[in-house]
Amino acid sequence: MDYEALLSRFDYADIRVERLQQSSIKISDGEIKQSAGSIAGIGVRVLEGGSWGFASGDLSQDPAGLLKRAERLAKLRAGKIKLSLPKATKKNINDRFDFADPETRLKALAESSKDMEGKRIASKTISCSDSRRITEFYSSHGSRIIQDGGYTYLLCSCVARTGDNIQRGTERSWSRKGFAKIDLSVTAKARDKADKMLDAKSPPRGRFTVVLDPEMTGVFSHEAVGHACEGDAIVDKESILTGKMGQTIGNELVTIFDDPGADNFGRYAYDDEGAMGRKTVLVEKGVLKGNLNSMETAHELGHAPNGHARADGYPSVPVVRMSNTYFQKGRASLDDVFDVKEGVYLKGMRGGSVDIFAGGFMFKSEEAYMIRNGETAELMHDVTISGSILKTMKDVECVAKDFGTSPGMCGKNGQSVPVSDGGPHIRIRNVAIG
Repeated sequence: MDYEALLSRFDYADIRVERLQQSSIKISDGEIKQSAGSIAGIGVRVLEGGSWGFASGDLSQDPAGLLKRAERLAKLRAGKIKLSLPKATKKNINDRFDFADPETRLKALAESSKDMEGKRIASKTISCSDSRRITEFYSSHGSRIIQDGGYTYLLCSCVARTGDNIQRGTERSWSRKGFAKIDLSVTAKARDKADKMLDAKSPPRGRFTVVLDPEMTGVFSHEAVGHACEGDAIVDKESILTGKMGQTIGNELVTIFDDPGADNFGRYAYDDEGAMGRKTVLVEKGVLKGNLNSMETAHELGHAPNGHARADGYPSVPVVRMSNTYFQKGRASLDDVFDVKEGVYLKGMRGGSVDIFAGGFMFKSEEAYMIRNGETAELMHDVTISGSILKTMKDVECVAKDFGTSPGMCGKNGQSVPVSDGGPHIRIRNVAIG
């Protein structure tokens, strides 16, 4: 199919052709569930009279007919949308993802699930999914980009119980090359985490100096800062960071960036608008420096597109998304970070919420420890921190030179895409603990 010829009559239009192959296995307390399948389809967009029109269908659909449908939808009302177009690109990228043999994978997972057993373990679940995505992107301004890649994502969870005391431990592993590269030792770590939390104490309440581990640092960077820096939130004035470009929003220890090219779970070369994914500094030494943009929000904000428009499949339109979002490591040793008379150390993320409009957040850690005279002390359960995004970034007082990352699936507008976040251990003063 000559997609480029179909697009030539439009001021701007694009076509995304996608072929997706998926396979998953879930073992829950010995019960095995497997699924596998593939989908393929086409999504088209047309910008006409300042408005978008979008249409999609399976590969039996006539692309010309889909383009006409999208054009009609765009003409239903006049708009003011304009685009900052990326450089026209012709690329063919193959990341060589190896789909696992189902029998081999099932055998390995069943064997590893035995490591999740324990006297106080009441329930255990291990799930693993393979996803290979081949996309073809064509645009009216001359881009033709083919990308072939995939990921394996492993999640294991243990529930431990004594009487009415119930605790959970989770661990994850991932690979962009296939199941053979997955770290199955995380199963035992999930078991140990759940088991030890049964002996944890209730947390104190009040304000404390806190130390965040790399996972919690990454969660703060992604949830509290990354989402607030997404260009659509800025344009729609739904972010507390709207109008603050160039202003100091944290102290000089705070540098946060997003990098699609980082070799991690959220990696990609080009986004779903054909723009190269570029490392974007969001906050540099406390100063707001950048936004994550689509072609549309880049024009609205006077920026160049930086490759952060992503769709989770051909039936979805690209929206502004993160990729790999990190808090930049500092120069301090871990001894320096933990050098407090009394504080709280938070490890791992169990849930939370962020209001990027009002600027508030609440995160719950998987586990936490009191810090006494620079040493970790008693283990605590159900510890949450809450506060203001802007105040918290100004209250960071020590940043370690270590670094760690965690994978995840980020949801927005009903879509879910692979991401990672991370950073070093950091210390923050005067944080509310509950």
